[in-house]
Amino acid sequence: MGRNIFVTMLMCCIGWTCSAEILTLKIPLARSQHDISYDYHTRLLAAAIERGSEGEHTASFVAEVDMHEGRATRELIKGENLDVFWMGTDYSKEQQLRAVPIPTTRGLIGFRKFVIRKQDIGKFARINTIEQLRELTACQGTGWPDTLILRNAQIKVATTPALENIYKMLAAGRCDFFPRGYHDHQKELQLRAEQYPTLLSYRGIMLHYPFAVYFFTSLENAELASWIEKGLDMMIDSGEFQLHMQTHELTRDVFPLGKEADVRAISVKNVILSEGTDYSNERYWFQPKDFGLK
Repeated sequence: MGRNIFVTMLMCCIGWTCSAEILTLKIPLARSQHDISYDYHTRLLAAAIERGSEGEHTASFVAEVDMHEGRATRELIKGENLDVFWMGTDYSKEQQLRAVPIPTTRGLIGFRKFVIRKQDIGKFARINTIEQLRELTACQGTGWPDTLILRNAQIKVATTPALENIYKMLAAGRCDFFPRGYHDHQKELQLRAEQYPTLLSYRGIMLHYPFAVYFFTSLENAELASWIEKGLDMMIDSGEFQLHMQTHELTRDVFPLGKEADVRAISVKNVILSEGTDYSNERYWFQPKDFGLK
């Protein structure tokens, strides 16, 4: 992937006239050549802006700079080099930025499967409780909210800023498991099969904590945040949101849900979720029962 990307998504002819004004927005570069989440979110964002602005705007995205979540948060606060981004939410971000409080994948990211080394299948087959899991070390990204959630649950965590380096750490034995979102775990390994033939997605355990990716803007960019929120709600009502999830490469393979009734479920608290977050709201959030979990 080139270091300078100009991504244009003109969707003005879907339900609206083609007289919409092009809204140019700065976003970070994709995390790697395998980052299909990037395409999922830019498509969802463009559609939401078009719907929410009632066809007055279509989104054009300019991406020029690599940014991990920590830097992206700082740049959004300044509102100069970044206009909007999607990140795992937490109380701190929601205080410093303007959050669009609609989960972009209905909270799938809080249902976690483990990427492990093939040689460790027997080790994980013996794990049934959080206490046993604490004997191992998780791999996570520096600055990711997940790192704080896992550490608060007294799970040891090794970190690195870059996603690709996490896979390198795991393959090298510097950590024991990489908890990935339910929609991420298999697809990411398929894309990296030649690089990491010693890794696999372990089916036997599901780790769960209420967690979601939101779109964020600066506090000053209330209009953009309003368009996105209104547009996502409109897409939920029309069925477009569900269709996007069921057809996009990132999430389509998780459907139909309800395949996890026989797995060992381990739940931990998300202590960095904003107070009052209604993750029991089935309009926006998947529930454990949707996966067959008890």
